[in-house]
Amino acid sequence: MDSPVPPPPPPPMPPPVPPPPPALSPGARLRALHWEPVPAWRVRGRRSVWAPPPAPLPPLDLPRLRALFREPRGAVPAQRPAPAAALLEHKRSLALGVFLKQLKRPIEQIVRDIEEGVGAPYGAEKLLELSRLLPSAAEVARLGAHTGSPQQLPEPERFMVLLTRVPSYAQRLELLVLQEEFSPRLRALRGSIQTLAAAGAELMECEELHRILHLILTAGNHLNAGGYAGSAAGFRLASLLKLPDTKANEPGMDLLHFVAMEAARMDEALLEFPDKLRHVGLASRIDAVEVERELRRLAGRLAGARGLSAAAPFLRAAEEELRAAWRALEQQQRAAAATLDFFCEEAAAGALPELCAVLHRFALGLRAAAGDNGRREQAQRRRLQLERGKRHSIASCSAPPDPGPGARRRVPLTPQPPRRGSEPAPRQQDPPGPAPLPPAGGGVGALPLGPSPEPRPSAPVPAAPRQGWALLRLLRRLAAGPGRGTPPS
Repeated sequence: MDSPVPPPPPPPMPPPVPPPPPALSPGARLRALHWEPVPAWRVRGRRSVWAPPPAPLPPLDLPRLRALFREPRGAVPAQRPAPAAALLEHKRSLALGVFLKQLKRPIEQIVRDIEEGVGAPYGAEKLLELSRLLPSAAEVARLGAHTGSPQQLPEPERFMVLLTRVPSYAQRLELLVLQEEFSPRLRALRGSIQTLAAAGAELMECEELHRILHLILTAGNHLNAGGYAGSAAGFRLASLLKLPDTKANEPGMDLLHFVAMEAARMDEALLEFPDKLRHVGLASRIDAVEVERELRRLAGRLAGARGLSAAAPFLRAAEEELRAAWRALEQQQRAAAATLDFFCEEAAAGALPELCAVLHRFALGLRAAAGDNGRREQAQRRRLQLERGKRHSIASCSAPPDPGPGARRRVPLTPQPPRRGSEPAPRQQDPPGPAPLPPAGGGVGALPLGPSPEPRPSAPVPAAPRQGWALLRLLRRLAAGPGRGTPPS
């Protein structure tokens, strides 16, 4: 028979209950931890991180905790948060306290202005900031459940308690923000609409721009002759930004420089067309789709404020201004469609600002290319003047000075070869010179002893060019005369 199964071991004993912390000495106080407790109903009876752990934690070192966080003797105890601090979140309470100090107005006056629809003393920016600090639904419930006197609450909580007692306080605050923002915002939108309309009219009326576009079309068809892109009737204006990509054989020059050069050659006024497009650059920075979206947003905000009786006078005037803005927008959209059709561009939402951006960049590039051409021409003129000056200097240094009439011509000491094609001058008979002396003792180059003979007077130097050879021989004989090699007697 099988042996009997031994009984299971008894369960372990629970850990001993930690002893209660020893009582603090009289007058001792611990520093407080300012946290926001979770309500007990959020923890009890459900699974959460705050449920008791399966394994109990070891006991804390309470003596060290008290030693670290005991208030020193004689210190003023820190103020504990008021019970009403739980009415608002901690961050919202701090931000609201800072905001109320910036307004520098009594809390009761601010609440009364919101109730009566007075928002001018605060401005749209402050009112919008206050609308972002409104309490959440849970905070509104806690504020409504407060039964004590608001004067005992801190300033942020007291303000919110008074504000939540105003009927439709959120709609009233939104109406104040709308009243302060509507007119400036609508003026900005009307200005954007007028800028787009003016830019479209300038593009339609600028004849110089149209002539330059035809110039580019002619040049492009010549470059693309024989290809798939040749003989084009027109081109998309976005292709204007590709003109600098077609480089020329000369360094630093491309097709845009050529267009500027040809425009200046045909008519200097063609290069001044950017001065007639004053609104094109501004229109290129406007988002036409956002303008229409903002008008719809304003219309929705006006519709949301119709339930308040205090908003009736403002709503009547605002709706009339909004209808006028819609009429201006529809008229501008029709003009934009006509402009896009004139330039053979696709009519789409936001296409006119894109077209303005392309033409604005093209105008700036064409002006820069015209400036480059001018500087290149100036550099070429300076280079030609420098080369002309160098040639003149070389010619001046190589040519003999003009002796003038009556001046005696200087005869060169070395024989000059006759010019090609000219007959040599007849050789003249040398003038008589001193007879050569025989060498003494048969030595070569020896001079005779005794007194040297009287030197004959040299013949006068002829002035005519034909006597140059005779004069040269005479000078050579005189240099090799009797005084050579011996001192004169």
